Amino acid sequence: MIRNNSRAIAVASAALLIAPLVSLGATVTPTTAGAATATRILTCTQKLTSKPATYTLSCADANAGWTGMSWTTWGATSATGRGILRQNDCTPNCVSGKFINYRATVTLSKIVTTKKYGTLFSQATFHYSVGGKAKIEVFGLAD
Repeated sequence: MIRNNSRAIAVASAALLIAPLVSLGATVTPTTAGAATATRILTCTQKLTSKPATYTLSCADANAGWTGMSWTTWGATSATGRGILRQNDCTPNCVSGKFINYRATVTLSKIVTTKKYGTLFSQATFHYSVGGKAKIEVFGLAD
């Protein structure tokens, strides 16, 4: 008898808590710990980000990255944007080199799933041209 009263009290309490939400037109949606999140990229400082305008590709020396990126698509399996690929020419060496900017299109792809960060893009493929010649350059991301 006590068990049935406890259940009745619990059901009544839940109804009283939910009733104000329903009367306001809200819906009650359960959340789960494993809910899907958007595919993102990991920065050099171990921060997750989506659609970054600026990004450093080579964390050790910052000799490559993108800037001014405008994303045309950002989906679960790929993302495409246009902006500037910025690279150090490392001539005569990387310390003395100068940065060169290339107008480029980038495609992020190669999804990896990690326990710590979730779903990440792990590859950036740049398409650009130098002196009228088409170039393709691939960088690893979630290293």
